[in-house]
Amino acid sequence: MAAVKLPPFIFISALVGCAFAGFLVIKQQYHPNTKNSGLFAYGWFSPRVEKAPTTDQLVPSVTAGSETASYISGELDASLSNGLDSVVNAFDSVIPQFQLSKVSETRVASSVVIIARTTHDKPVEFRIAAAANNVTNVAILVGDETLARAIFEKTKASL
Repeated sequence: MAAVKLPPFIFISALVGCAFAGFLVIKQQYHPNTKNSGLFAYGWFSPRVEKAPTTDQLVPSVTAGSETASYISGELDASLSNGLDSVVNAFDSVIPQFQLSKVSETRVASSVVIIARTTHDKPVEFRIAAAANNVTNVAILVGDETLARAIFEKTKASL
């Protein structure tokens, strides 16, 4: 009876596959949120720990007079106690002040999406939607919190 000899690359690939499967098991079992004090409890085997969003982060405030803004993961969400058309006109007047070039404006029944670009060709998106009781929700997607807050403050001041 002849002996079957496996090529070395099949043997090595099987070892690598088993090591990767072990890595996945370790990654699922050990992470900083548990009381594991093993070798792999911290480090690059651990998944990222993300905080659960609060209700303030999920839905912007829609009460009249509360013109606060929250910045979460590249997006500034706010509510303004003005009508849709006045907020859109305010954004149109603020866009040139920040050296942004307007690319497009899309109007649907009760919302407007304005897309602009910075001088470094980064996209800036303004989502403006009418809510109840003459309140307008605004979302500024820039990726830069200071720029988004500056645009929002200038817009709020020009209303």
